[in-house]
Amino acid sequence: MTSYCKYAAVLLAFAATVGMVAIMGHAQSQATAGAAAGMNKSVVVIDAAHGGTDAGAALGDRVLEKDVTLALAGRLRGALTAAGFTVVSTRDADPASAPSSDQRAETANRAHALACLVIHATGSGSGVHLYTSALPADDASEDAAASGDAAAFAAVPWETAQAGSVAQSLRLAGDLNAALKAGGLAVVMGRAPLRPLDNMMCPAVAVEVAPLAGSGESTPVTDADYQQRVATTLAAVVKAWRAQVDAPAAGPGANAAKGGSAP
Repeated sequence: MTSYCKYAAVLLAFAATVGMVAIMGHAQSQATAGAAAGMNKSVVVIDAAHGGTDAGAALGDRVLEKDVTLALAGRLRGALTAAGFTVVSTRDADPASAPSSDQRAETANRAHALACLVIHATGSGSGVHLYTSALPADDASEDAAASGDAAAFAAVPWETAQAGSVAQSLRLAGDLNAALKAGGLAVVMGRAPLRPLDNMMCPAVAVEVAPLAGSGESTPVTDADYQQRVATTLAAVVKAWRAQVDAPAAGPGANAAKGGSAP
């Protein structure tokens, strides 16, 4: 288990009128962190899974998951932008070398986003599959953040960074589930140990789009209308989510610093 004990630490000390952030990285790595800031309710992170040499699943004849996730992410970005959000994408093209799961999480953690959506696609099942991290919720961290307790800013293990946001992630997934079902889409919900979800310090949900079963032939994940239908629904939920979400469990001004490389 020692290979997974890579710590990203965040230390926030408050004076009466001055806040100072000290980021402590693992001794064998270079820590990365953004400027001190609370949750930015105008920012949403979209992670189009796979890319580059990581093609993901083969979804049909010459249909690769990495291409479908990129197309879905593009439609979702357009819908969110139209709703007034600033979108931070972990990738908006298909580079020769796609970002690692740790780099994707680092991008999300620097953004202090309202929500982080990890986009996947599959050739099995029907409709939309929603996954949240299987990590147990860190209720103590959430309570400490709400009260401004300094314990909320203690060292955060990289492999369990999502723990402080699990409760919010489950609520966001529940809202997405309700809206997708109301739109006539089949939904499957689950929890899984999944990177980069486990490493994100934001309300985070993996959205996996499967073919849509119908009375006749199923609608493939490559269908533009189907993709837009999913993207529009997701954007509407995130827009409503903005009005009800609390501050992140990691606390105002928290930053995440990556410690170590991927195992």
